[in-house]
Amino acid sequence: MNKLYTSFLELVRKINDDALKVFDDALTYILRYLSIDTTDAVWPHGERDNQAFTQFMADYFQYQKEQTVTKFWYDAWGDMFMELSGKFKSFRGQFFTPASVADLCARMSEQESSGARPVINDCACGSARMLLAAEQLAYERGSVQPYLIGEDIDGMCCKMAAINLAVHGCLGEVVRHDSLQHPDELIYGYIINESLSAGHSFPSIRRSEDKYDFMKFRK
Repeated sequence: MNKLYTSFLELVRKINDDALKVFDDALTYILRYLSIDTTDAVWPHGERDNQAFTQFMADYFQYQKEQTVTKFWYDAWGDMFMELSGKFKSFRGQFFTPASVADLCARMSEQESSGARPVINDCACGSARMLLAAEQLAYERGSVQPYLIGEDIDGMCCKMAAINLAVHGCLGEVVRHDSLQHPDELIYGYIINESLSAGHSFPSIRRSEDKYDFMKFRK
């Protein structure tokens, strides 16, 4: 049982609500912290709950930092979700690609760089492990940083992916829609790290419902 898992269980105890809802709210809280525009949703919690979410967020950032001292990327959300699935039935049904397999797939699909910024797309991105592995490979090769596009129909996965890409310094977007049946439609999405591309040092996430904000839909 890692420190972040323990911290989350403490958060559930303090909020006193369904664990899956608390998990989703924790993602939303961190998204709002990183967001350029926080007007995307009404936040239902008061000051007492906010203090608990703030403590958990601090624990998350610290744990994420500790895990990436010896490795390029780490998906704290996917690992925690899978661990929680053994305790709460509501967490079952999501299965995230093992990190070693994601790294292998990135190497198998690697293409020679042309010097231009490559665009890498995962049409069922989950928590964005495949995209993080692709980012790592580009870094290892000294290649141009890629622009990463993640797509998923599940809103919670899109939140996990957006936070993961943001805190790892990636450039890209996460699109929530049905990439198989309705690939040209958008529910909403997140633009990742516009702040970094503009020369700022702090990661950012911007939520948008305008499909033409996303490279995915620009032809």
